[in-house]
Amino acid sequence: MTGIEASGGEANSSPAAAPAPTGDVDADAAKALRQELSRVGVKKFTAADYKPGKVQHIVLFRFKPGTSAKEQAETMRRFRSLKTEAVRHGKPYITSLESGTQTSGEGLGRGMQQGYIVTFASEGDRNYYVGKPIVTDPKFYDPAHEAFKNFVQPLLEGAIVFDFRPGR
Repeated sequence: MTGIEASGGEANSSPAAAPAPTGDVDADAAKALRQELSRVGVKKFTAADYKPGKVQHIVLFRFKPGTSAKEQAETMRRFRSLKTEAVRHGKPYITSLESGTQTSGEGLGRGMQQGYIVTFASEGDRNYYVGKPIVTDPKFYDPAHEAFKNFVQPLLEGAIVFDFRPGR
């Protein structure tokens, strides 16, 4: 891990230029977030009031061959439970969580089997929820979500995560 947030969360007063694009959308997004984290500090970056406004966090899973129906159902149960188990200061902060299994007949699902849409009220809430690999200080990310990631990772052959702010 990078340890970017080791400063303890105070903002750096010098403005930073946007990172130069590499052509890899995922790498560019991660780089931009790391630079933003470095600029503003981890405390602000993960604060509930940081960049308020709706954020959609879409997650798609493809399970390894041999993953049982019971394990897949347990994955969905545990993910859905994050709606109430993911808390900060004793209160849930996920605005909504929707989930389901693949039902499209378009043939473009890339083998993904389960999908989730998690909604947050701010980028700070999303940053706190996501945690690693961007936020590496456990004081500033959600332990319930981290535990879920540790549970599901061995079951997955693939995953897609896509975040956006509606209308942008």
